[in-house]
Amino acid sequence: MFRNPYYLILLVLAACLAHTVSAQPAGQTNYFWSGAGDGATWSQGANWTTGIAPVNNGTTYQVFIGTGFPTTTPTPITIGVADTVQLNDSLFGPEWGETLNINGSVTAGFGWFPLGDMAGNASVINLYGNSSFTAGDTISLGDTWWFPGGPHVIMNLYDNSQVTTKYFWLGGHLNLYGGTMTVLNFFGAGTATDPVFTGGLDTDATRLIDIAGGKLILPGDATAEVNDWITRGILEGNGIAGNVNIDLLSDPGNTVITVPEPASVALFGLSGFAMILAFRRRYSGTIS
Repeated sequence: MFRNPYYLILLVLAACLAHTVSAQPAGQTNYFWSGAGDGATWSQGANWTTGIAPVNNGTTYQVFIGTGFPTTTPTPITIGVADTVQLNDSLFGPEWGETLNINGSVTAGFGWFPLGDMAGNASVINLYGNSSFTAGDTISLGDTWWFPGGPHVIMNLYDNSQVTTKYFWLGGHLNLYGGTMTVLNFFGAGTATDPVFTGGLDTDATRLIDIAGGKLILPGDATAEVNDWITRGILEGNGIAGNVNIDLLSDPGNTVITVPEPASVALFGLSGFAMILAFRRRYSGTIS
């Protein structure tokens, strides 16, 4: 999947363009966040223009939580632990400096598109606890084919959170603080100086993957791509460029990227210290 990415990008782009111009199906509802209630609680109907929160009865098509630039929702929008959000199509947002906290589960039939303006505050996504987001096709972090100018986005996966998608496009920052990101088909990170999509503002100056207790799972043998990201300086482990493990054995058919276990690092330090002590004891009588 990773060996000839350009033809794949063209195919995916064509499919996505066809998707965006498709009409809203009959009987489906779009939901728009207003923040007119407490400005924070996803499940509170007063925060939506319809007066009711997106419901999980199979009729929720798309959800838009952006309120324009600058955002009128400075406080985090929170999906609660008991919330199960199901969209037949896509979630758009957070945008323009909004924060979205996910504690429950979200499923999108197609995708997820958060954006952030480079001149403003970053849009932030936090997944906590055992939360999850599953996209049937695409997650585009800070870069989209119809508006490729918003890479100022940060996605943080904490604890045992899970994000799963077929395609992932990296324009902003992805931090795996205990959570797992699984990409089933293709992970697109552009080049060091070129955007993921034509006209985009994303380069390696806006991109970063930091793994700190979590894991990134990629399809097939992605060793060459991972090494390329290390060379470009956009893949870190605990904030240190290239401090990652590339594992092709634990999940056959996939590449699992993690950081070295702290215990292993500590053990190495102790063994080194023991060697120094032994050396000093052995040669202490010959050193003047």
